Amino acid sequence: MPTHQLKCVSLLFIILAASTVSAAEDLTLWVRENTSTLAARIVDHWNETHPADHITLTRIPHERMMSSFTDAVAAGNAPDLLSLDLILMPDYMKAGYLKDVTDQVAGNPNIKKLVPAHMHLATYKERFYGIPFTLDDSVLFYNKTLFRKAGLDPEKPPASSEEIVAVARNVRALGPEFYGFYFSGSSAGSNIFTLAPQMWAEHGTVVLPSGCEAEPLQGDSIKQVLQAYRTMWNEGLIPKDAKADLGEDHTMEVFRTGKIGMQAGPNYGVAVIKEKAPDLDFGVAFLPGPRPSEVSSFAGGDVLAIPAAAKHAAKAVEFLNWVLGDEPQLEVYAKSGNMPSRTDLAKNKYFAADARLSKTAEALSIAQTPWTFHFNEMASASSSPWLAMLQTAIFDGDIDGAIAKARKQMKQIQCN
Repeated sequence: MPTHQLKCVSLLFIILAASTVSAAEDLTLWVRENTSTLAARIVDHWNETHPADHITLTRIPHERMMSSFTDAVAAGNAPDLLSLDLILMPDYMKAGYLKDVTDQVAGNPNIKKLVPAHMHLATYKERFYGIPFTLDDSVLFYNKTLFRKAGLDPEKPPASSEEIVAVARNVRALGPEFYGFYFSGSSAGSNIFTLAPQMWAEHGTVVLPSGCEAEPLQGDSIKQVLQAYRTMWNEGLIPKDAKADLGEDHTMEVFRTGKIGMQAGPNYGVAVIKEKAPDLDFGVAFLPGPRPSEVSSFAGGDVLAIPAAAKHAAKAVEFLNWVLGDEPQLEVYAKSGNMPSRTDLAKNKYFAADARLSKTAEALSIAQTPWTFHFNEMASASSSPWLAMLQTAIFDGDIDGAIAKARKQMKQIQCN
């Protein structure tokens, strides 16, 4: 073959190779640093099975996510995928930061099987802006050994606020080193996660408002749950150290001592307790409200969204749809002890060996998350009216005054 023809052929191969490389897309995914373990497993699995469309995971400190994201958008460097604390979704959707993916996921057969609370938080004006990605929820942990010693049935956890108080009294009566209940009295975040579901377990209760026109803290159960906690505190059923506990990440640390009868906590507490206190015999139950048979949970975790400014949105949609499939849901989520984001997979072969894991997954089907703007200011910040209400009601005993003041402050935050 003449030299000039060889050069043409070589050039053709170079052009074809270049076009093949350009067809592959490298994507970027930002995730909160404190929820990145599962996200990393999911991304690794995608990269192993989709080598042509590699995803680079970037971990962002939780407190810097908003500022880092807005800076990246302004600079034209928005990530292709964003794992966002679901409580922030209303603010991000309203601001126009996220891509509407309603039509892109409509054909996915699993879209109607997803955790209701996460889908609710990812909906704005009847349009979807993301899917459940990494999930957690709140449940009631109880010490079966102490139940037995107190003459209680270890297979019958308390089914109401009144029963929680009664059980706490029985456990406290075992001796001065035992306490019936524990909670982190100076943590706004952990208490909106664990205490609020006991309030909204009663149908019709509103803890946080959905907008300026809505009224916060509505329903008799608000006062009833606060009264139960006040009673336990006043009777010494809760350790005094609980008042100053900031709820820092020492998951179920006090409960793990074996001296506490009950504590509301996160689903991942099951794995932590099994690792840190392998001899502790404990059970898991739904969080009860004031009335028997009324139960609930707080659905937490992250929603996976596509920024409106993403450069590879089409490929990012492929990742969203892939995440919902059986293979990643079972072989990445469930196999590693994490809850699937599909409620139809709450019972699976990996959870079958431990009913406590299945219970935490089942809680997602009844879990709620307030759809509200300015969630942090109202309920998660240390200066929030939510925390001030709890402390005034539980530790000082002024329940009515605490509710009235918090209601007024929450309304101001929503309407400003």
